[in-house]
Amino acid sequence: MKELIVIAGPANSGKYPLAKRLLDEDPRRLLVHRDPIRASLSNPCDEGDITTLMGGMAAVLLEQGYSVIACAWNMEPVDFLMWTEVAAISKVPCRWLDTRNPEVQALIPPLEPSA
Repeated sequence: MKELIVIAGPANSGKYPLAKRLLDEDPRRLLVHRDPIRASLSNPCDEGDITTLMGGMAAVLLEQGYSVIACAWNMEPVDFLMWTEVAAISKVPCRWLDTRNPEVQALIPPLEPSA
């Protein structure tokens, strides 16, 4: 079943390792992450615009039949609204995972020791 999973939390709080774990669990999930989107732009862009780009990408991927994991950083109320609307328009459930929540922290895999 398709779904939208939104992972939020401060920088370096385990969003990407958690997303990677969730990706490994289901090959029909794709990741939309703000850092690579920002890095792919030739000129600086407002963070709000990057969030809008992420929402658009997620909507297209959901339409194509994928589940989407969005690493959304610290979300403003308008971001919650946008992700809720993306899920509603796409007719998929939306699961929220905040890395500040102890239950979510327990899902984050430990960092592998560097060689």
